[in-house]
Amino acid sequence: MPISAKQLNLCDISSEFDKFFHQDQNNLLSLLNQHIDITPFIPFSFYQKYYSSLGTNRDYSLEAMLYAFILK
Repeated sequence: MPISAKQLNLCDISSEFDKFFHQDQNNLLSLLNQHIDITPFIPFSFYQKYYSSLGTNRDYSLEAMLYAFILK
């Protein structure tokens, strides 16, 4: 009896992710925000530097910027 399961390979996973990323970026960002919490991994000193009073006003939160770097 032959096995009917399809073997996964990295090329297929990468191409499927690219399709998903380009078709529905907002859904991908909401899934990332919903299932991955990066705040425990950010040191307090990094928050202080990012939101320092001598710097410019920030349009985006630190977490949003880090999520963007992770996706990039």
